[in-house]
Amino acid sequence: MNNRGSALRRVFGIGVSWSILWLVFWVAVGTTIAILDPDSIDPGEGPMFIFIFGPMGFFSGIAFGIIRSIGGQGSCIAEGSLIRVAGCGILGSAIVQLPYLGHGDLGLTANLKMALLFTVVGGGVTVVWLLIARHWFRRTARSFSCTGDES
Repeated sequence: MNNRGSALRRVFGIGVSWSILWLVFWVAVGTTIAILDPDSIDPGEGPMFIFIFGPMGFFSGIAFGIIRSIGGQGSCIAEGSLIRVAGCGILGSAIVQLPYLGHGDLGLTANLKMALLFTVVGGGVTVVWLLIARHWFRRTARSFSCTGDES
């Protein structure tokens, strides 16, 4: 049970960190748009970034953490090739986009294009997360095994 609890904490931590990274990215995008073309942002649209992209990032991180835990084959979540880890992040982000496909009145084609954009952002977030995680593990001189043991 200790290993399962450790894995759940690790996956939850990934979800929280992804939520923060998604929010930082989209707030930066929104701020840039607000500076360059302020008329394109409707009143009240700013707070919606938190309500939409926070959970989207959190659930994408959870999906990524689960995929990496299942498919890691004994390696740590933050280990592995950049391409493989980014692919898991893209897959996790794509899975989370499925419930968002039916929202709004723009139609499925427009929602698919938006989902593709968010999936690509998920791949970018994965790379940033991976670099931060590897730096953190090196900096704190700890290595984490996937069994939940810390040394």
